[in-house]
Amino acid sequence: MRNLLAGLFAATLLFAAPVQAGDQPVVVELFTSQGCSSCPPADALLTEIARRDNVIALALHVDYWDYLGWPDTFASKEFTLRQRAYARARHQRTIYTPQIIVQGTSSVIGHHR
Repeated sequence: MRNLLAGLFAATLLFAAPVQAGDQPVVVELFTSQGCSSCPPADALLTEIARRDNVIALALHVDYWDYLGWPDTFASKEFTLRQRAYARARHQRTIYTPQIIVQGTSSVIGHHR
């Protein structure tokens, strides 16, 4: 199912109409988890942000909290690897949830407005 959704998403990107320079959307990635007690406010914030026309909002559920006994049904190892890659690029030693990455460059704690 995840492969099907990923394929549909990729196909959408391939056939999307070109965007004017001033109309570039902002990509907002939230690294979250169902087992994270601090994540619900961040999830709500992402829902609010996603309503904006110029935003592509992505909720990326990580798998590193699954050991607590509450496996996240949306978690993916690939999302954890993506978050770790961001941390390496920023010379950070730790990763956490909730974390928001904006445009692949800016990082903020996910529930801070």
